Amino acid sequence: MLSLPLALSACKGDDTSADQDTGTGETGDEPQVEPFDEFPGLTAEVQIHIDDRGIPHIYGATDNDVAYASGYQMATDRLFEMDLLRRRALGRQAEVLGEAFVDQDIISRTFNLTHWGHLNAERVREESPDVYNYIISWLAGVNARVDQVNAGEAPLPYGFAEAGFAPEQWQRDDEYAIGKLMYLGNSNSLERDLLATILRNNLPETWNSFELGKPMFPVAIMPEDEIPQGFKPDSGPSHLHKARPPQPMDPYSPAAIGETLERLHRALGHIGSAGPFGSNNWAIDGRHTDSGRSMIANDPHQPLQSPSLMYAQHLNSIDEGTGTQDVIGFSFAGTMGVQLGHNRSLHWAATTNFADVMDLWDVRVEGEGVWAGDNHVDWVVREEPIEVAGGEPVILEVQDVPGYGVIVPDSLIPLPVSASGRKLLVNWTGFAATNEEACFARMSAATDIPTWEAGVDLMEVAGFNFVAATADAISYRVQIKVPDRDLSNGALPYVVIDGDNASSYWTSYLPAEQLPRSHAASRGWIASANNDPWGFTFDGDVTNDPFYYGYFYAAGHRAKRLQDEFERLTAQGSVTKQDMIALQLDTHSTMSDVLLPIVLDAAAQVGTNPDLAEFEGNDDIQTLAAALASWDQTMERDSAGALIWHAWLHNMAWEAVEDDLAFLYTLVFEAEPPYIIKIPALAMLHQYSTDNLLQTSRDWIAVEGLRRTADWLNATYGGVDPDGYSWGAIHGTRFDNPFGGELDGGWTATNGGEDTLNVSSSNFYAGPSGAAAERFDSHSGPIFRIVTTFAEDGTPEATVNFPRGNSADPSSPHWDDTLADWTNGVYTPLPFRRAEVEAATQSSYTLSPGE
Repeated sequence: MLSLPLALSACKGDDTSADQDTGTGETGDEPQVEPFDEFPGLTAEVQIHIDDRGIPHIYGATDNDVAYASGYQMATDRLFEMDLLRRRALGRQAEVLGEAFVDQDIISRTFNLTHWGHLNAERVREESPDVYNYIISWLAGVNARVDQVNAGEAPLPYGFAEAGFAPEQWQRDDEYAIGKLMYLGNSNSLERDLLATILRNNLPETWNSFELGKPMFPVAIMPEDEIPQGFKPDSGPSHLHKARPPQPMDPYSPAAIGETLERLHRALGHIGSAGPFGSNNWAIDGRHTDSGRSMIANDPHQPLQSPSLMYAQHLNSIDEGTGTQDVIGFSFAGTMGVQLGHNRSLHWAATTNFADVMDLWDVRVEGEGVWAGDNHVDWVVREEPIEVAGGEPVILEVQDVPGYGVIVPDSLIPLPVSASGRKLLVNWTGFAATNEEACFARMSAATDIPTWEAGVDLMEVAGFNFVAATADAISYRVQIKVPDRDLSNGALPYVVIDGDNASSYWTSYLPAEQLPRSHAASRGWIASANNDPWGFTFDGDVTNDPFYYGYFYAAGHRAKRLQDEFERLTAQGSVTKQDMIALQLDTHSTMSDVLLPIVLDAAAQVGTNPDLAEFEGNDDIQTLAAALASWDQTMERDSAGALIWHAWLHNMAWEAVEDDLAFLYTLVFEAEPPYIIKIPALAMLHQYSTDNLLQTSRDWIAVEGLRRTADWLNATYGGVDPDGYSWGAIHGTRFDNPFGGELDGGWTATNGGEDTLNVSSSNFYAGPSGAAAERFDSHSGPIFRIVTTFAEDGTPEATVNFPRGNSADPSSPHWDDTLADWTNGVYTPLPFRRAEVEAATQSSYTLSPGE
């Protein structure tokens, strides 16, 4: 008898703790906290100190008092941004911003973020009432500021009048819906699965000529000696031959594919894919440091917008009260608490883990439902009316398939990916009542590594590589519900799955022992850079491993650099804070270590190698080769070699694989340069199981890349002399704003490239019709950089920089005052102790009960 699939909407966490039993985050002996649905009011005065970077330091008598003040101050600094984020989650952007945002609203409505946010709220209310009360208090503070603005007692923030609407009161479930939006962005693989399917189905010869999931540098997060013997990669037979044969699209239209993928990319723009590939974190224990105490660092990479998506704040309910909070760090503007930062004992950091928690099936339609394997399931239809400013409402009809997911609306993917009479079904582990809010709250109040790990273990949906440190210990821990899939039946989770395959549906999750976690006991350091935790993708085949965890990871450029540098630093001993800062700012091109010798050797063969006869007499090629030979392999703004390298790398890639990937190359490369650049690089290194991607010799491709680079430099700068150009003159970060106007943050030259630790990726061929771009804009990067050491008493001491500013008001002195330090890699201390805060305070005010 076939088992029924996992009914995600009824599932709760497998791991329980005393925290969940009592709702206090303490022990079973603590008194039960009663939830309240309306903030009872401040119990005492709350002081808010604003420091010289616009960071609020909030001191109150209770956790709830501080939460109220945090909501009030965040709304003071970021209300318009918060409102737009709220509308993104609720699927209500189009009603104020117009037709261009309808597709994004369709995504939010299809994934039903409001509904799942509501269920999250109910679960937190039941299991973690203290956290529930904290959020109710935070919402009350937000709404207090909204009331003041609407009453004319406080200025209307920039954006509302310009967009023609007023701020609304926040409802209880709004913050939870925003959380669901964030977790969806963290775990979304819809675009990647669809792209891989289109490639596999329509270009099967190309698909079989390389392994898409294979990284360029095979570096795992888990220390090799800590991977259990039973979890060793490539330890079983391959099952790739059992996969469903490619199903070519009928009709096959490159133009239609391109149009659909671009539309889907725009539609998912408000949540993003599970990434982007760029975040780094690491911790090193005291045996290797100059102080004898741990150090930890984090630079999470997110879309770089104006204002920043993240908000810096300090919440303290201990100094002047009886609360549990003294925590400082960063949260997404529009969410409560501190998601990443430190308290009095512990600092924690995160990168995206990329566990695969979303699948697509093409399912057979019959009547008012679909066949999921051998089970016919009636769908439940819901209508979602989407109001459109300046246009007619859109009535979206969504078909939920209980226990299996939701049908993807045809309007989003109007392609014959599935055969006639079939539809695309998507399932996500986030279709459940989950407890992430409690997870972050418990981490922020943790006093040691074990209590922090207990907080991490409340996580269920958002896949993070969490790293933490106290003065005397470090930890790496992942907790997420990963479906336990059986790949022996030929179902490949990274492409659209045959919905008739009954054994492909989810029935259970991987147990805790199959999730990565480490204390780095032997080597004394742990680092993650969005790379494969286990090494299952290193051979390009994930069907021959002990279990399936994921497929799409970063290419390993940053992981390789981190590994090399940590081996060097720990060998020399006495690692310093400055070493950690230098590592975060590192712009060494990891790919140049293996590819630069190839291009220099090829250029040296011109004149002796008959295959390169056409390049003889081209002095520009030799000028560029000489410049690369003297280049220091860093992607610094003042470097001409960095610009030559960037252009050569992309020209080489174009020559190597553009003919194989056809029109898909430009589309895919535009979205994720660091991931896609590995394909031609590995082909040039002969690392694939076949050499079918290269249609000519790699020497010819290497020199042709130089010739194309010379042609571009001549057309752009009138010559190839390295004195005439630099990387920073044409490469930088663009700080966009979805609304625009005075919120647009402009462009600034920045260091870094596709394959550097300090990532600043851009696409050479981003111009019209695949032409070279006029400027190489990066749109994502480190949303903050933080390096934390520990004082003799164990207190974390953080140094930090972050882009733009902590205010969303273009007239505020804190609108863009932190940009220069971020751009130039200048770190300054983050005030935490009361004396430090008072010394940095530029203004302060008090919130009083009854006001």
